[in-house]
Amino acid sequence: MAKAAVKTRVTKKQVAEHRSKAQKDLSPKWDGHETWDSNQFYRHFRLSMDYYRLEFSGKDLKPKVINWMSANGYTKDQIKAFKDTKDNRCNLTMGAIAANLLRGMPPVRADFNEGRNTAQWLGSAITKVIEEGKDDERDEETVEAKPAVPQISIQERVREATFAMTEEIEDALESFSKEPEAFDPKAFKLLNLLRGKQAKAAHARIIKDFYQRQHDEYIELQEGKCDQLKEAYSHLSKAQVKKIVLFYHEILSACDMLMQEAKVNRKPRAKKSKPAEKIVEKLKYLKQDEKLKLVSINPTDIIGAKELWVFNVKTRKLGKYVTGEFNELGVKGTSITGYDEIRSVQKTLRKPEEQLKEFKAAGKVALRKFLEDIKAVDIKLNGRINEDTILLKIS
Repeated sequence: MAKAAVKTRVTKKQVAEHRSKAQKDLSPKWDGHETWDSNQFYRHFRLSMDYYRLEFSGKDLKPKVINWMSANGYTKDQIKAFKDTKDNRCNLTMGAIAANLLRGMPPVRADFNEGRNTAQWLGSAITKVIEEGKDDERDEETVEAKPAVPQISIQERVREATFAMTEEIEDALESFSKEPEAFDPKAFKLLNLLRGKQAKAAHARIIKDFYQRQHDEYIELQEGKCDQLKEAYSHLSKAQVKKIVLFYHEILSACDMLMQEAKVNRKPRAKKSKPAEKIVEKLKYLKQDEKLKLVSINPTDIIGAKELWVFNVKTRKLGKYVTGEFNELGVKGTSITGYDEIRSVQKTLRKPEEQLKEFKAAGKVALRKFLEDIKAVDIKLNGRINEDTILLKIS
């Protein structure tokens, strides 16, 4: 006989531990840097700097510099002097270097940055900030801040989700670093991969920004104009560089595709319909002509029509506006819109009284060839309507 399942009570401690595990630290690690070659080390350094550049400001990273000072023998007075300077004096490079050193980046490596000591550079930068900021004004009363509960913003959640989507991309780049000759950029269907991860336009934008700089660097290497890049990537052949450029291009193209799809699929903003009377209110036309016994139609009837006949009493020109197959006539200001510029023509009438009388009596079939039967030169209509123009007929 099966035993009934025993319900266990979840303690507050277990909940707290679970929440702390959920708040992952996504900042770059330096584990195993001892086994990296110069190219791997340089590439990881650039990616880590890009990460901090995209995710934080110098102000955000100032606590990292303070933590590094505490871990490296600075006195309380020195730390306080740095802490009391204005936040904008701590630039992004300082903060990112301090964060990397705290995460295990070695301060000195013979084949990186010509063997210079990164920790010494950071120390000099800190000294300069303290010296330049010693007269910075501070609030007279400083309220001791209570430890705030970490609040993850929507942007941070999006970034967190985004970097989780790039695991396969990072694995592919790692495989290129290890075996560039065997690497096949065409084997990775990056667009399908990102779609499978449910990547949206916001994710695609972050991914593109993250990989854009490295793509540009390989393009510059491929062009062969930078001696420093040639030396850094001297272990790669031209064919291998071509492979990795193609791979980065596929990353950026997949991101562009996702962003473009989002634009296409976005529900268009509903346009507020404008009353026809409002559309034609600026249209200038002749309402009637007593001599020729002509009266204009209501201009609002032009909206949506396929054909419009007009007559200019001053120039004696009879014209016909015709639309394309999928268009409709419209009005904008004092002009007719939506007409076919090739098929819409006008002709001068020699005997307007007689010919207009025939026009009025003509049916639909007769009107089709009415303009063609007039022996005069075709003149293209320009869409303009003025005070001498009678709006004869629409269809």
